[in-house]
Amino acid sequence: MTPEQSVRAELEAWSTLDVEQIVAPFAPDAVWVAQSTVTLRGIEEIRVAVTDWVARITFAELRLVNIATNGDVVLTERVDAFTFTDGKKIELPVMGAFEVADGKITGWRDYYDPGAHG
Repeated sequence: MTPEQSVRAELEAWSTLDVEQIVAPFAPDAVWVAQSTVTLRGIEEIRVAVTDWVARITFAELRLVNIATNGDVVLTERVDAFTFTDGKKIELPVMGAFEVADGKITGWRDYYDPGAHG
């Protein structure tokens, strides 16, 4: 898989709400900066966080607006849309930076304004 294909697989996996499919594109030692104050290290921490997140939502769509690849780095502009179990919906504009090695995501950092969701 190319770096871009790996990132696209990750973004598309969220719509399945299947934890194993969501974590599959990650390398065992991946680091995911999911929020400015939350850094997940390793596939097990990532799996626990994804499990918790998926348990709180009924819908997820990470809509790709733009994507750029430079070697093993993939930058994404997205709109992340979620519906929570209580019926609340959010759509959040996000910029993401992914690092990929041997077809697996080794790093993921998202940048967004948490006050920007609707």
